[in-house]
Amino acid sequence: MKTIIDEKNENIADNGKPVVSSGQNIAIIIGTILFPVIGVAMGYTFYKKDNPAAKKAGRNWLILGILMFIVNISVVSTMK
Repeated sequence: MKTIIDEKNENIADNGKPVVSSGQNIAIIIGTILFPVIGVAMGYTFYKKDNPAAKKAGRNWLILGILMFIVNISVVSTMK
């Protein structure tokens, strides 16, 4: 069972900085909502990394990007 300290340590890289900062996370989420390709590209890039926190962020961005593609396609198709 993971403790809160273990989860915080997963988000820290070797240099002591977090792998994905909250500002970066928010910026990519907003960018993904506007342009889904950003979420797919960044999600794939971060999902390939070895760090568990980077994989988690990458998975979330990838899922959001794919969902936003589907939403955009459905909105455009209903406008016809």
